[in-house]
Amino acid sequence: MTDFSEITAYSQHKTRVLIYSSYPKTAELVLHVLDFFGKKTDYILANGTSKTTDCDFVILETSDHQKATDFKANIALISDEMNSENLSLILKNITAGGVLVYPENKEETVSEAENYFRKLSFSDAEFKTEGEKILINTEMGEIPLGSSDANLVKNINGIKLLCQQFGIMEEDFYEAMMSFE
Repeated sequence: MTDFSEITAYSQHKTRVLIYSSYPKTAELVLHVLDFFGKKTDYILANGTSKTTDCDFVILETSDHQKATDFKANIALISDEMNSENLSLILKNITAGGVLVYPENKEETVSEAENYFRKLSFSDAEFKTEGEKILINTEMGEIPLGSSDANLVKNINGIKLLCQQFGIMEEDFYEAMMSFE
């Protein structure tokens, strides 16, 4: 499914989940966690990989502002590195009653949104590096991240909040996160 009009038509009657990010590891971790717990979802990734079955949820990963806007997400994760200038149109097109997960450094832009949706901000994770390992500081103690990707660490709290929208709670999220590479 490469033509965006096909993606729009396909996702019309599904719960549309947007991952607005330029880092592929963000979507990869989300899909890993969902798969770890047997949560079925369709997805269309920026690298052209897709899975389309008959699931109720479809995830679109893109860094393309126009695609993110036209997708009209029910649930959206905006990753830390994305430019605030492009967010207002995306926010305008989030489905009323939807959910936005966003970095707290984008609070000013998000607060200007006129339509109604739930707003969940996230902060950078506290972490430390030991050799090649990254240890995320949590209420449960230090938990190793299976990846050493620094960009993933910046968005880990947002990814956790997004996974909670699928019913995966914090402790379970960290369990799956440890096996991600």
